[in-house]
Amino acid sequence: MQLNHLSIRNYRNIERADIEFGSRFNLFYGANGHGKTNFLEAIFYLGTLKSFRHARQSEMVRWGQNASVLNCTVDDGQVSHGLAVSFESHSKHLTVDGKSAARLVDYCSHLSVVAFSPEEMIMVGGSPEQRRRYLDRAIFSGNAGYLKLYHDYFRVLKQRNQLLRNRSYHAMDAWNEQFVEKATRLITIRQRYIAALADLFAGFYGIISGSDEKGCLCYHAHALDGRREEAEIREKLCRALAESSRTERERCITMVGPHRDDLGFLLNGRPIQQHGSQGQQKSFVLALKMAEIEYLNTTNGTLPILLLDDMTAELDNSRISHLLDYLMQRQMQVFITTTDPATVPLPETIACSAFHVCGGHLQQ
Repeated sequence: MQLNHLSIRNYRNIERADIEFGSRFNLFYGANGHGKTNFLEAIFYLGTLKSFRHARQSEMVRWGQNASVLNCTVDDGQVSHGLAVSFESHSKHLTVDGKSAARLVDYCSHLSVVAFSPEEMIMVGGSPEQRRRYLDRAIFSGNAGYLKLYHDYFRVLKQRNQLLRNRSYHAMDAWNEQFVEKATRLITIRQRYIAALADLFAGFYGIISGSDEKGCLCYHAHALDGRREEAEIREKLCRALAESSRTERERCITMVGPHRDDLGFLLNGRPIQQHGSQGQQKSFVLALKMAEIEYLNTTNGTLPILLLDDMTAELDNSRISHLLDYLMQRQMQVFITTTDPATVPLPETIACSAFHVCGGHLQQ
């Protein structure tokens, strides 16, 4: 997959930019605070309609303007498409090849991106919510239809919580049925994704760490004890809802379901949050990104675009070397931000387009 052209209007501190990219490495460099990350975030938003910095839509519109407009042309190896997003604070309009996209899935299946950012370094030792957010975003990168299921589940969850707050227990049965259906499908997809990623991840962690430490991924479903098939998940969720009914009525909130689940990171069988160094946690995230890339390549038949934000500030020389070795062995397009191009040790034989960013403006 390759991003050929990017056009930006009134996005963050970028008033206007039109960029032609190289097919391999593209480097945005300059002093901190001048907007390097904004260019990567714009690419990520075009592919996912989300910010990897977890920003609200209103925060991405240039100060003093009413709307932002992003356009790109992307080539998946077989066909080229033009994608465009125009958005205001609380609304957006999507087009594919100049035609309005009636459904999100019609738009989001054209540009596959994976991001490595400082925000994701925090994810390993952060809250379960941060890890769930990462997991849902990773699944969505390879399965555009997952977004509808995700939104459907949280719509039902919101309604169920409202019934609990209003003490409208007589209406709960109908919503419980929808809740269990959506929750079962969500957990099943999450579990299958982590199972598919686990072996890839373990292999990459061993390469990056250069040791015999065993890195492991697992999905912790709040209502389950280990991985289950879909029918078992449904049965256990029904049982868990019944058992938590009294507590839910006291607290007026849904106590079980995938909104309470977690992604487990284990090092030699122990949680890395408590037993791993910062360097080991960074190796986990790096191995996770490599596993994501391989998974997308296997399932979709194409390598995604990789965004590396502030890579040299987050990784030491050894990990940077492992990552670049991996990337140079794969014909994929990479976008990197850094304060100093000299800290990104690419061989002279590798094509690299460099863009100097100053105050939201580009100088090639």
